[in-house]
Amino acid sequence: MNKNIEFIFDTTRTIDVICMGRVAVDLYAEQLHVPLSDVQTFRKYLGGCAGNIAVGCARLGLKVALFSCVGQDEMGKFLKKTLDDEQVNTELLFETESHLTGLVLLGIDPPHRFPLMFYRKDCADMQLKMEHVQPEYIRQAKSIVMTGVGLSTPEMWQTTQHVVHTAKQFGTAVVFDLDYRPVLWGLTSPGDGETRYKKSRRVSMAYQSLLSQVDIIVGTEEEVCIAGGKQHYHDAISAIRHLTTAPIVVKMGEKGCQVFLHSQEKPLLSQSFPVNVLNILGAGDAFMAGLLRGLLQGETWEVATTFANASGAIVVTRHGCAPAMPYFDELQEFIRVE
Repeated sequence: MNKNIEFIFDTTRTIDVICMGRVAVDLYAEQLHVPLSDVQTFRKYLGGCAGNIAVGCARLGLKVALFSCVGQDEMGKFLKKTLDDEQVNTELLFETESHLTGLVLLGIDPPHRFPLMFYRKDCADMQLKMEHVQPEYIRQAKSIVMTGVGLSTPEMWQTTQHVVHTAKQFGTAVVFDLDYRPVLWGLTSPGDGETRYKKSRRVSMAYQSLLSQVDIIVGTEEEVCIAGGKQHYHDAISAIRHLTTAPIVVKMGEKGCQVFLHSQEKPLLSQSFPVNVLNILGAGDAFMAGLLRGLLQGETWEVATTFANASGAIVVTRHGCAPAMPYFDELQEFIRVE
């Protein structure tokens, strides 16, 4: 693999990464292989794409802050305490008294079925406004991760655009986690959180409004298709490449990942780690945390994607998301043994 990443982090800065976006409460079924209607008990975890990535990064030894919002409710208190316990900086975690903290219910029917129900209508983490943006924190950060769901409402789209513009002013690397959930864009019935892809010109245009401004893009094959506005994966890669020279990292689950670099004709390939799957939810967030640990520490693409694939593989063998994230010594041991 190419040993050089195609963008540079300012290593003099004190914050490795700011994660912006969803943080909510996950309620995961304890009874396996049954529909949600028959589940009797759930385990409660911190969840949400940005929250999971933040915890994953912190456990891997990075200095991380979460930029999000929770409700002034008991679930918001739970999330803040969990983040504090995980050594995630919560100075950018705002509160709202007018909106509830989001909830997610998950059924677990491995290896392929994981029904989701999102209770997120106008929820707290979608209330970030431009006045919440703290330029001095962005100036101190090497990178900021923003997520696709943050583009799904006009006000959050405006806030996200402002964050990206501020980051570009200060030379802070912008990492775009495509994070596409059709139900959170109103494209499926409210109870259908399991559908991962639904074609939408509105969503594609929202994603494409940011592609030229970001430094790295990370998503699944389906997410790449929605970002590129194409039905076929390779057509979508080409469409994205017309808009940006940023590296495109494609998560492919048990097939590993591919990295498309502007400077190379063929993608770089990184193999996955074979494991027995319990719960796939959170694997992509663990992948992002592992990737960032590698890149922010100056590792090659080969090492960074190995960290990413290994982190994802560890998490799918466990019940939860955030509490399943590996620590760095655990990650190293897993890679050594495998």
